[in-house]
Amino acid sequence: MPEQTAEVVVYRTQGCPFCIAAAKFLDDRDVTYREVHLDDHANRRAVTSEILPGHDTVPLVVIGGKPVGGFMELRALDARGGLDPLLAGNAS
Repeated sequence: MPEQTAEVVVYRTQGCPFCIAAAKFLDDRDVTYREVHLDDHANRRAVTSEILPGHDTVPLVVIGGKPVGGFMELRALDARGGLDPLLAGNAS
């Protein structure tokens, strides 16, 4: 994996299975990320939808300021070879 230069932010809630899976996926790849816990937020759906219109669930993964989506989108991005360049700051 190339050196990570992009900031990674994961918007999540505590018991969400897809949030846990996304965190494990990133941990397994030694990706450094910051978590934003939305458990107590009055309207967490509005928060995620504002970042990525139409995405009103958690997790929401943002890499280098670019909203990727949830766990399934993160996995798909990796499968098509797009994760490493994004982490290296080479967003396309």
